[in-house]
Amino acid sequence: MSDRLGLSFRAMVTKALQPTTLNIGASIGASIGASIGICFIGLAANPAQVEQLINTNDCSGCDLSNANIYGMVLEGANLTQANLMEAAFQGSKLNFANLTTANGDRANFALVEFQSAILQRATLQGANFYGADLRGADLSGANLQKAVLEGADLRGANLNGANLQNANLVRAKIVGATLEGAVLSGARMPDGREFKKN
Repeated sequence: MSDRLGLSFRAMVTKALQPTTLNIGASIGASIGASIGICFIGLAANPAQVEQLINTNDCSGCDLSNANIYGMVLEGANLTQANLMEAAFQGSKLNFANLTTANGDRANFALVEFQSAILQRATLQGANFYGADLRGADLSGANLQKAVLEGADLRGANLNGANLQNANLVRAKIVGATLEGAVLSGARMPDGREFKKN
């Protein structure tokens, strides 16, 4: 019985990593990785640059669009001006990383650790930061239109000049965050109510 279970598990992992089954593999890979502490790296627009990021922690200007990178430790990574559109970084550690002017539209950063990370002027429209740890992060001037920040920890974060139009901040922790000049029209605030300008 144990041999059959082992073969079945290996088959699931193999299937999850096949490029032709990326959509299914993403959900399978995330659940398996979370339970046994491993990461999955899927197909990216430029696989060589995904490898560069993993090996050097430096991928300024890289094309990582559509990359599936789960549970990676990328603390202090240089991702300035990188293309992260629709990339998936769920559960990764990006504390102190530099994503200045990166394009992360519709990227999945759910449960990612971004403590003290720099995301100045990053384009993050429709990005998913559900439950992300953004304590002390610098998001000044970032475009977060329609971003999901539900349950995110933004304590002490710099959101000055950020565009948060129609963003979801329900249950987000924003004590100590600065929002000077931020655009909040249509945003759902931590209490679930739509932002109303006084």
